[in-house]
Formats: sequence, C-alpha cells, structure tokens
Amino acid sequence: MFKKFRKFAALTIVAILALTAMVTPAPALAADNTFNLTVTHAINGKDVGLDKDLPVNVFINGGLAISDFRFGEVVKTSLPAGSYEVTVRLPDGTPLESMTIPYGYIPGGLDVAVTARLDGYGVPSLAVAASEAAAPTGNSFDVTVEHNINGRSLGLPAKLPVNVYINGALAIPGFEYGDKIQTSLPAGEYLITVTLPDGTPLDSMTVGPVDISAGADLVLKAKLTGSDVPFINVRVK
Repeated sequence: MFKKFRKFAALTIVAILALTAMVTPAPALAADNTFNLTVTHAINGKDVGLDKDLPVNVFINGGLAISDFRFGEVVKTSLPAGSYEVTVRLPDGTPLESMTIPYGYIPGGLDVAVTARLDGYGVPSLAVAASEAAAPTGNSFDVTVEHNINGRSLGLPAKLPVNVYINGALAIPGFEYGDKIQTSLPAGEYLITVTLPDGTPLDSMTVGPVDISAGADLVLKAKLTGSDVPFINVRVK
C-alpha cells in the first residue's frame, strides 16, 4: 500500500508537487535536463480536523497546476530542471502556508522521492530523498497495501486507524479500514511494523525483515485470523 520520499527540497519540493499533473510518466533514467519524481500524499485530513482525503489544489506561478490531489495518491513523472514558485490551497482557497515555496531550483539528473505528511507538531511537511539517477535496471518492485480489518470485530472503532512503518520510518499515517495504497519501492530488505495511533504496537502484524526482489508484485492485506488476531497476509504475484 506503499512508498517513501529534507532540506534539498525544503525550498523547492512543492514545485514538484505542482507540476506532476503536467507531464508524462518518467523513464527509469533521467536525462541531464530532467529529474525523475515519485510523490505520495500521505496526510490523512482527519489528523488535522479536515476531510480524510484532504484534497488540495496546487498552483505554480499563480496558475492552477494540480486540482484535487488526495490522501493515498501516488504520482510518478519526470520534470525539466528549473526554478518554480508554488503555493498549495484547500478547495475553499485556504492557503497551506507551511507548503508555500518561493522560487527554488531543482537540477536535472536526480531521482527525487517525496512524501507529504505531518511533522511531530501536526504541521503538513514533506519528507524528501534525492539521489543521482541510476541507469535503467528495473531494480524496483510494485506493492499494494490494503486495510481489510473492521475494527468492530475487535471491539474498536470500525475505521481502526493505524500507522504503518517501513524500516522504522513512518510511511502511512492514519491508515483506515477500506484504504488501499499502491506504489513502487527499490528492491531490498524491508521490515514492516504497525501501531495504533497512540503508539501501541500490533506485533502480530509485523512482516520481515524480508528481502524483496526486483520485478516482484507484492500484495499486503491486513486481515484477521480465524481467532480474530490481526495479521498481514503477504502474497507475491
């Protein structure tokens, strides 16, 4: 259901978000004058007192670039190197000032991964990873994560919100019953852990460490055993 993507884009990263709807899918290798980009919207609006999907409108140089970008969406693309000025607003026009970016330059030849999420103070922020673009190797796998546990089966609220961590880092906050997320990750070793919103670990839902090979199509489904113990069913296509 999954992943990943500070300072490199603290002044430029929303510009990336703003342009993702304006270009075609990225090749595996960025040309010198372009960079590859993966963007994940991982802010559950309920965590800030808004609609769960938290749709936003993104503007570049004053013009609407992306409308209705929502929690759980993942976009992959390539963009030309350059400078951009970007602002982000809620549908009613309310600005998200913590995500307003003045002109900043993003060079070509990079792989940039961005995850929009809340910081420790509940303020919208962007976790960013940037590295030199690699030659095409197909060194990634697809992953789908589904939350299929109705909390009422455990005497909890039906939505049963949980936080999902990948290799110790928060990857999916506020993941609720019925949610489904799809993304791609680089091949490698992964450990997945799950907690309740108050930090209580759900040890029975731990997966790994496990090594995932390139080209795999991984499906992770949160389910209950016959004795109502939550676990993650793992299937590789």
